[in-house]
Amino acid sequence: MTVFLVLCAFACNSLLAEVPYHPSLRVVGISVKRSAPSKLKNDKRQTKELSMTTHQFNNRLLVEKKSTYSDQQVLLSNHPASDSLITRGISGKALKRLGKNALIQNDPASAIVFFEAYLKNNKKDAVAKFLLGQAFLRLRDYELAQRLFLDCYKTNKEKVPEALYFLAQMQKVNGFYDSAKVNFEKFKKEYKGDEKLLKKNAAREIVLCDSVQKLGANENKIIIRHLDTTINKLNTEGAPITYDDSTLIFTSLRTDKKLYVTDENTGTTVYRNLYVATRKNNQWQFKGEYSSVLNDANSNTGNASFSPDRKRIYFTRCKPNLNEEMTCAIYVSEKNGDVWSEPVKLPKTINNTRYTSTMPAVTNDPAKGNDVIYYVSDKKGGKGGLDIWYTTYDKKNKVYKTPKNAGVKINSSGDEMSPYFDGETRTLYYSSDGVGGLGGFDVFKATGDGKKWLSVENVGQPINTGADDMFYSISTNREEGFFVSNRKWPEASKNNTCCDDIYFYKRSEYIKINLTGTIGEFPDSNIFTPNAFVDVYLKDKKTKDKILVKTVKTDSLGRYATSVEPDKDYLLIVRREDLLNSSIDIDTRGITRSQLVSKNVIVVKKPKGSIRIPNIQYAFGKSEMTESSKLSLDSTVLKLMLANPDLIIEIQSHTDNKGSDVFNLKLSQKRAESVVKYLESKGISAKRLKAKGYGESSPIAANENPDGSDNPDGRTLNRRTDFKIIGDLPDELIDGGEKDSD
Repeated sequence: MTVFLVLCAFACNSLLAEVPYHPSLRVVGISVKRSAPSKLKNDKRQTKELSMTTHQFNNRLLVEKKSTYSDQQVLLSNHPASDSLITRGISGKALKRLGKNALIQNDPASAIVFFEAYLKNNKKDAVAKFLLGQAFLRLRDYELAQRLFLDCYKTNKEKVPEALYFLAQMQKVNGFYDSAKVNFEKFKKEYKGDEKLLKKNAAREIVLCDSVQKLGANENKIIIRHLDTTINKLNTEGAPITYDDSTLIFTSLRTDKKLYVTDENTGTTVYRNLYVATRKNNQWQFKGEYSSVLNDANSNTGNASFSPDRKRIYFTRCKPNLNEEMTCAIYVSEKNGDVWSEPVKLPKTINNTRYTSTMPAVTNDPAKGNDVIYYVSDKKGGKGGLDIWYTTYDKKNKVYKTPKNAGVKINSSGDEMSPYFDGETRTLYYSSDGVGGLGGFDVFKATGDGKKWLSVENVGQPINTGADDMFYSISTNREEGFFVSNRKWPEASKNNTCCDDIYFYKRSEYIKINLTGTIGEFPDSNIFTPNAFVDVYLKDKKTKDKILVKTVKTDSLGRYATSVEPDKDYLLIVRREDLLNSSIDIDTRGITRSQLVSKNVIVVKKPKGSIRIPNIQYAFGKSEMTESSKLSLDSTVLKLMLANPDLIIEIQSHTDNKGSDVFNLKLSQKRAESVVKYLESKGISAKRLKAKGYGESSPIAANENPDGSDNPDGRTLNRRTDFKIIGDLPDELIDGGEKDSD
């Protein structure tokens, strides 16, 4: 019985193990088409070997993670599996075709076997070298991929001009940014092929190579440590998430041994499971399986995410489908005491069997408290390969809402994955390979919710490197957290970039800002306001957008307490049913050390009668407002409506008694409608506005003096525009008025 070698593509590469790979049938610049079965009928041996380029071939191989490519090359070159048995007697043309088919079926390890055997006698074939480079790139052996793309370009740059682009990409991944920039510029200038997206990407990469220094601004403020070998084993670890400050849940294929399987005996399949580590004396140590209820004997289980109250856990189970493609589904389990309940699969609107759904990240809706689940899927309607989507669990009706795409600010034409949502700052952390960065997958962050996001930024070094950096998370103490990377690291592995390990990080200059204050009533601020809600919003000064971060409640003495982050602009809005909303700005930029910030807010009770709007003027007998009147509306009614998005008001217009009753009634109605139309143009919903003309029927002063002479001052008072609060919008109308923005 012969033992075979498989590289870490299946067992070690988290991208391939957790989500389906999306290889095009046409590798960039090179035609890679499926061989028609009819063409293989006369070559039984070739047909037999072609069938071995699926996972069934992989199941006969030695699974090994930690070895350098040079070691792998020796194994491939000298191992009887590569030379004597697999490739012996196969024609060069068939070897090349087998290598192409292996790439199509996402089996780069087998592709390497066939292409290396082919290139021994076909050293001038630039296409084969390019495809071999692609195979090593899929295995994330960036150093050898770089050498192969360079060799390919030197062999025949006219045949495979795209090799220069991938050479530059590998130089960037390997940290040679200056060389990468030169070659991206050279590619942009020389390339005349059909892959226009590559040329566009090259222009972007040139800029990114120049910006690398900016991405290193925080490098000295973050300490990184590779977790020890009780946690990081021979195979890939991923998806670290803390339950509390001393409990870490993660995903792993737990084995320190090489797994040998044979033709006659395929052996027992080893699956990924959820495991737990605990911290003692500031050291993280492996403890064992997290939960036998959650782990499944016949699936890869992982990617755990806890609801903010820690009462629910969402996670994924993955297994190959009939086409040998890895597909995943999301499950949820409820905590009963200290025990997790039997997991329930989320509905088909989320777990469509035709697509994968994986990597859930759970937060809550700060307004209603419902679970919001961000997740990764290749479902129809996305922006690229793998996109981030989200769904909300309506706890009142016990249903998951139809999933929505997180939008073009988050999703690119490439892949996005491993979302983590920080509920404290309403910030989504995720990894992407579609918007450029230091190398492969970089970690990005965006503040917002759903499809409404403020600025998106790369978190920079040292979290990001030229390798794949993913699964960023923040611990409950907020000073530290975890991420996953296949970066070069002395303690990580013998193989520089093959596989993923878990890393711990700690901020050496963490700034904690506690915000407190008292809510007092006007005119006597010593009358405190208990049971008021304080909504904390993050603001974008450029776009004027704001995002609700959290809501806290005042105590019996009208006091509130919360925490905010440095270098941010906040808006606090205080509300209670009988109060007009009051707001105050909080600017934490420039705060360089932990401290307590105190901000008091004065609130006003809702008036029950009509309130005059000052300085609203019209031309005589006309309904059009003057420009100065619009400025007055901006600083009064508009500001009030924006601060109180639930208010419904009536705009009331009045005249003096000059002219007929009918004329004055029509004129006042048109003037009220003019005010309403202006407020609508400023974004106030028509559902919140009512126009009512009263004509001369409600004077507040005499139009004539007692002696019958005209009273100009009285007429001025009567020619007025008032507003009156007449109700509140129901919650569903407030929510329904929000528009999605891509």
